[in-house]
Amino acid sequence: MDIPLLPQSPISSQDGLRPVWDPNWHTTPKGILLKAVQDRDQRNANVDNLPAELMDIKQKIRSNGSNVKGAVDQIGADIQQLKANTRVISASLPSESSLEDIQFALKTYYARYLVILRVSGDELDLETCYVNLAIVEAPAQREKEKQDLKKQAAIFHRIPSFEAVERANMQSSIPLEQIFNKRRLRDGNEDIPKTILVQGRAGIGKTTLCKKLVLAHQTGLWRGRFDAVLWLPLRQLKAFKSRTLEGLLREKFFTQGLGKGDSLAHALETGAQKGRVLFILDGLDEIVTDTECDEGIALRSLLRTLLTQQHVVITSRPSGLDRSLLPLIDLELETVGFSQQNVKDFLVKALKPEAVRTVQDFIQQTPLIQGLVNIPVQLDVICFSWDSLPTDGPTMTMTGLYQLMVRRLWCKDALQLRKTAGGRDLTPGQISKLAPEDIDELMATESQHLGYLAFKGMKNNHQIEFNEKALLSALGDLREYRAAVKIGFLPPQLLEMMKQTSFLHTADVDLDASKSSSQQAWYFLHLTFQEYFAATWIAQHLQVKQPHPSAGMMTVEQARAFVQEHKYNPQYEIVWWMVAGLLNGEALEEFFDLLQGSPRDLIGGRHQQILASCLNEARARLDTTVVTRLDAELMKWLHFEIQTCHSKHGRSILGSQTSFPETLLVEDLDSVCSWKTILARTLGARSTLSESAIQSLIGALKDEDAYVRGEPVYVA
Repeated sequence: MDIPLLPQSPISSQDGLRPVWDPNWHTTPKGILLKAVQDRDQRNANVDNLPAELMDIKQKIRSNGSNVKGAVDQIGADIQQLKANTRVISASLPSESSLEDIQFALKTYYARYLVILRVSGDELDLETCYVNLAIVEAPAQREKEKQDLKKQAAIFHRIPSFEAVERANMQSSIPLEQIFNKRRLRDGNEDIPKTILVQGRAGIGKTTLCKKLVLAHQTGLWRGRFDAVLWLPLRQLKAFKSRTLEGLLREKFFTQGLGKGDSLAHALETGAQKGRVLFILDGLDEIVTDTECDEGIALRSLLRTLLTQQHVVITSRPSGLDRSLLPLIDLELETVGFSQQNVKDFLVKALKPEAVRTVQDFIQQTPLIQGLVNIPVQLDVICFSWDSLPTDGPTMTMTGLYQLMVRRLWCKDALQLRKTAGGRDLTPGQISKLAPEDIDELMATESQHLGYLAFKGMKNNHQIEFNEKALLSALGDLREYRAAVKIGFLPPQLLEMMKQTSFLHTADVDLDASKSSSQQAWYFLHLTFQEYFAATWIAQHLQVKQPHPSAGMMTVEQARAFVQEHKYNPQYEIVWWMVAGLLNGEALEEFFDLLQGSPRDLIGGRHQQILASCLNEARARLDTTVVTRLDAELMKWLHFEIQTCHSKHGRSILGSQTSFPETLLVEDLDSVCSWKTILARTLGARSTLSESAIQSLIGALKDEDAYVRGEPVYVA
């Protein structure tokens, strides 16, 4: 006989499952109950494939035949249990339908995150954001692959960083789509990597990598290997109540209006146990667990559960990475930012044709820029500032470039914050006509707060993320000081204003409103912007002849002592460059006296590197006698290094750096000396060469010494 469909009934369970039985029905129950045990999405499931707990119910129905009332009495309790355990039953039914639900839910969740916001506020398609992954080789791999790697053509030039990744081979890269291909692992075996560590400096593209992995799976990549890809920023773990994997998945991904988060989270955990889920654990360096308290122990246990999943990609900055937390790593990579070709492609996609030419010319003419544009956010800010870029690229310093970019972004923020003049909101036209000094004055309060926050963070173990408490603490310090010296009060809404600027960002936009203020972490647009603002704070305290409202929270003596204590600290290297670029007059000369004074690097190499970089930033503002003296010291060290160079292909490490004056090398190459071959190699090792340097190398082709004649050909 035909089995009628299950009728709609006024009786319903809290979680939305249809009632499984109504004693008023007088029809053979064999087919009706088959419909009743469908999961919450009302999909057809064959009763012979139901889980074990339903088999008893099936048998009772068959043994009772058409005796409906008897069947109801006999299996009523089982039916109630079935309704109470809807989640378990739903997750146990055939996986195709629940998998579709999971993938749909995840796609819905990720919809607003799989874009990149430019500093202008415009969205940038992920396809325009390039990710380059370089292998971090195990020692045994490096020598074996050395000759093959020389044939690779990809070249990356980067500014110095204390976050350098050891043994990262910049010429051995892996395309993103091949990251899960079978390859030689760190233990020497050939296999598919299951646990991958990706390191990278701040702002270099680790979060973009996470987004691209999610998008790649959504568009069909690795579907045969993974049913789901989960991106979990680890800094957010403390914001969630659950300390179990299933609970975390429910809170993170399945709370927005689906009504079936329990079953989806359970099914997803089951998939993870079967090795069908890829976990992307973003920012291992950003999570700190206190093992002395119960909450810290529970959080550490959850972290260990995540790290030991069958398929894991872990991202981290090199500094702050606790390797004791790591499982056995199959493959270690570094994300290295944009290649030269990526930069060209990005410009074409992000700018109008006339702007592309302007930026390309500026990059080509400005040596220091070529160490910055591989960082995506830096390139984006340069693109945003394209109509303000100077034409004298070769003389542009890093400090000058950051002043230009910061002022350009302040102009955008002045509109956002509705800055006024004469009681009226400034218009875009009025702001665009402001002189640099006027922009500085207009945004002085915000700049002061950022300067102190940046400096305080660097003093606090180079802190780059700030929670609400840290932001309020910095604001409180400033407010207390300004009140004490009677220079005016800070606006009560300053903190919220700061969060609207271009320079403070948060990645925790998906935390709900109840958690947003206390759990969100804020960070500077890029680490180098934090270093710039920290430099402005220090410079304000050293520039004693031009007092600043903040020049009183630290005395001049304390500022000088701070420079002496940290001048060789790699974490402050770029800060000292920018301090030199910001100071003027007597304060600038006194700063170089601090660098030259005690304590001094006994070996000398580190000191000369700092000296050359700071001199490169301040050369145009120093007295010529001071410049001559400092240049002579650099040349003395260069000659000492050359004299101790006995390698067949040796060169000067100091002279190879972009910050070392190229003119000094060219003058030496053009003079009569016995180390022209080493000078030629040194010039050839620099990331960029001026036209005059190239002409000098061409001229060396006519040298009487055959080794010198051959050297320019070798380096070219």
